Amino acid sequence: MSAAKPSHLTRTALTKAIERKVERMPLDDLVELASTLKVAIPVAKTLRRREPTAVAPPAAPTGRVLQGAGVGPVVSAAKGSRLLDAITVDDEATDWAESELVGAGALVERLSIARGTLDNWRKAGKVVALRKGLRNFVYPLRQFDRRRPVDGLDQIVEHFTSAEEAWEWLVAPNRMTDGKAPIDALHAGDVKSVVSAALAAFEYA
Repeated sequence: MSAAKPSHLTRTALTKAIERKVERMPLDDLVELASTLKVAIPVAKTLRRREPTAVAPPAAPTGRVLQGAGVGPVVSAAKGSRLLDAITVDDEATDWAESELVGAGALVERLSIARGTLDNWRKAGKVVALRKGLRNFVYPLRQFDRRRPVDGLDQIVEHFTSAEEAWEWLVAPNRMTDGKAPIDALHAGDVKSVVSAALAAFEYA
């Protein structure tokens, strides 16, 4: 009668036990064991030191060498402020975190809509819903036009990874929307410019 085949766990445990035993064996005993098991004994390779190679110095540049103009002339603080004002857009928009936010209950009452309608808008990405806690959301009132989300909002929100990121972009002045916040451009009906501005922002992100 043949011996029962060892299980996988028994084989693994036995292999580890043999490995631990072999690791503690003297070198002479290991050589003798390898000879008994007819295992080829590897020959240690002698490492040869690589001679350092000479590195040629970089060649001198040929042709025209471009040089920067430096930091430019020093100007007074007043002139510096004027220069900055010429290239800066003043952010007069309310910060997204300070926007007027309302909960779902207050919003459905204010817009005279069903709670299910608001939930459907949120799940479909048609509104910006900022998470508050684990299950609750608050909604910026600025995104609504009369009793529904402003037209084109869903075409913008879908490109952002979070509602917070989308709203922060929507309320910041943008040069591609004539310096206005994109949300205000949507209210003005300029959906095309806002979509183009959003796509440009992603291209250069």
